[in-house]
Amino acid sequence: MAVLRAELSKLYRQRITYASFVVLIVLVGLVTWGSHHGRKHLELQEQISSEFVVTGRTITALFVARAIMEVALAVLVPMLIAVVVGALVAGERQSGTLRTLMIRPVARWWVLSAKLLTGWSFAAAVTIFLGIAGLTIGWLVFGWGDLVIFSGGLTVLDAHTGLVRLVLAYLLAVAAMCTVAALALMFSTIFDNSMAAAGLTVATLLVMGIVGELPYFEHMRPHLLTTHLRFYSEMFAATVNRAALVTSAAYLAGYTIVTTIIAIIIFQRRDITC
Repeated sequence: MAVLRAELSKLYRQRITYASFVVLIVLVGLVTWGSHHGRKHLELQEQISSEFVVTGRTITALFVARAIMEVALAVLVPMLIAVVVGALVAGERQSGTLRTLMIRPVARWWVLSAKLLTGWSFAAAVTIFLGIAGLTIGWLVFGWGDLVIFSGGLTVLDAHTGLVRLVLAYLLAVAAMCTVAALALMFSTIFDNSMAAAGLTVATLLVMGIVGELPYFEHMRPHLLTTHLRFYSEMFAATVNRAALVTSAAYLAGYTIVTTIIAIIIFQRRDITC
């Protein structure tokens, strides 16, 4: 536990950690501003027959928290995780503190496990913070109300159901971002440069995303990590596909286990004498 406390202390004393939260607040503010000056309320009228009467607000705190997921969890949050977690091993090797850490009578696998748990804590923190910031700022600007979803048709969830679905979606997003953290930690054990580890993490996600969109590689799409990172979107469907959720969760767990095992093997065998 002492190793884990030390890792958490080091992480949450870094300025880059808190800069990540500031970036998310700015993004939520921009999305809220865009929603305020946009014309989403007209979109609802365009998609519903003129026989219906539209009442209430279509843009609410729940809408903002939902919209921010599509904006931030696609690229920004994984990038922040890649930068922070990618430095947990490679950054210490660069600064020369890793050798000092390894002198202590602690097994290497436990040191890396502590770093992985620390990375997961950051991934969970930024994801949950994103949701709380979206709900808070959205509530201050637009107030509370139903969750109106325009993706794949029109879905309207009452405020209580919408909040429950939103909370579950963010919890699923935490699981997805923890997989990204495991990937970043693996690259952090391979490379001596933290920016290289972060860059390779982001590049891997981008390449998988591009490959998944190419028709020639369509048979690979169900097995790619990026295919399952957005499985939280299932929570906003009119009927939740539980089978798809279980499948995506299994793939994410598999990716996490494999990358963690690779990281431990490399960390165990690496020569850390300089």
